[in-house]
Amino acid sequence: MIRRCTSIALILASVPASADVLLTGIVEDVDAQTIEMPSLPGAWQRRVEWMAQEGSEVAIGDVVVRVDPGDLISQEEQARTDLDKIRLSSERRIDELRLEVLDMRKTLAQAESDARIAELDAGIPQTTIPLLDYERYQLTFETARKNLIRSQAELLNKEAELEDAVRESGLEVRQAEAAYERIRLALDATEIRALKSGFIIYGENRWTGRKVFPGDTLFSGFRIASIASREDLQIRFWVHEADVLEVRNGGNVAVIADAQGSETFSAAISWLSSQAINREDWSESGYFQALAMPINGIPENVMPGMSVMGLLVPRVND
Repeated sequence: MIRRCTSIALILASVPASADVLLTGIVEDVDAQTIEMPSLPGAWQRRVEWMAQEGSEVAIGDVVVRVDPGDLISQEEQARTDLDKIRLSSERRIDELRLEVLDMRKTLAQAESDARIAELDAGIPQTTIPLLDYERYQLTFETARKNLIRSQAELLNKEAELEDAVRESGLEVRQAEAAYERIRLALDATEIRALKSGFIIYGENRWTGRKVFPGDTLFSGFRIASIASREDLQIRFWVHEADVLEVRNGGNVAVIADAQGSETFSAAISWLSSQAINREDWSESGYFQALAMPINGIPENVMPGMSVMGLLVPRVND
């Protein structure tokens, strides 16, 4: 990458002349909020519709990224319509069955009353009434008893049918509610809000090395942007494969940002990756990642997302 000659000169002036390992890096917030392309139903990639201006300060709850919802709006409307229909159909079916149960309970009450009256008539001694009346009372009682048994069975069956309908309808409604909630949450996820206060920093397309901008179409899980503050900063360097043997944990680096008027500050290497990655926008060579922590703080004008250049300070015994 092309760096300002003044920045290089400032670094070279601050370290021994024998030092020649240059590192390209960026200032990061350790606790930055990472904003990724959400995984949404219906598509494995989405277009970034809008992003807050890079470098702008945002507060918790601010909308920072909007993703193209595609057909999620129509899906949400259809899911809501389906849910309303299922609820109404379920309520109507259950109400109808409850009315039938009430009617059957009335029928059962009448059958019980008829059976009691018929039982009283059938209990009249045969010797006190004509034989024809006695036989008629016995037949009426037997018929009333059978009607009572049938009414009891019909009521039990209808109550069981009502219970089944309540369970089935409840399951159908819950399934429709879950389908609607899934689409609603997916639609809500197209509007991403800040979870911390800080500055918006656009992400980098790991395939092309270019910044992510509104209008880009990205895969699910692809980093869109981040929100960072100055509370807990570190430096991420990319070390050319030819220089990686010179970099050690604990090694000191003289760092300066590309911003105009930046001051040189010191950082110590805290981590070095074990595998190189390609940066096609730089060269065909491989680059290892290294993290460095500031030793005595970072100048006030150095902000998260700024590009920096570091010069490895050789150890005294090297």
